[in-house]
This record gives sequence, C-alpha cells and structure tokens, in this order.
Amino acid sequence: MSLPYGPPQPVSPLIRGLRFALLLAGIIYARGKQTLYNSMEASHREEEAKKKIIRDKQLAILKAKIAAEEKEAVRLFETGKLFDPDGGAGSTGGSGGSCK
Repeated sequence: MSLPYGPPQPVSPLIRGLRFALLLAGIIYARGKQTLYNSMEASHREEEAKKKIIRDKQLAILKAKIAAEEKEAVRLFETGKLFDPDGGAGSTGGSGGSCK
C-alpha cells in the first residue's frame, strides 16, 4: 500500500526545536497557573471555614429556638390549651388559634 502523497519528509531541526521549546514553555506556564490557583483555593477554603463557624453558631441558635418553641407547643398540647381560642394560642403569638 503506497501513501497518496509519497513518503513523509524529514522535519526541520528548527521546527522540532521550536515545538519542544513551546512544549516546555506550556508546562512551565501551566505549573505557574496551578500554583496561583492552589493559593487562591487555599484562601477561599480559609474564608469558607470562618463562614462555617459563624453559620454553625447561627444554626445552633436557630435549633435551640425551634426546640424551645416545640417544647412550648408540646406543653400547650398536653395541657389542652393549644387549640383553646381563649387561652394558650394568643399568648404565644403562634398561628394555631381560632379561625375568623
């Protein structure tokens, strides 16, 4: 089987040298960019860690508030004042009172 354009021609040493030099330049460039991106990612992770601490504190406060409200609702339910239109629902500010 013969090639339609004949045998391949030898590549010039100048072209081979330029290709190799550009390959090395690309590797060096990519390594520099990776170093830059790694440092940016590290600072982003530090910021996220600080935000997570604040978020966790706020979530703990919210969970405690919800637990207290739930405890109050259970207490009102057990005493029978949860659905009492005159008694318990108006004093807690909840929306489980009477319908108008």
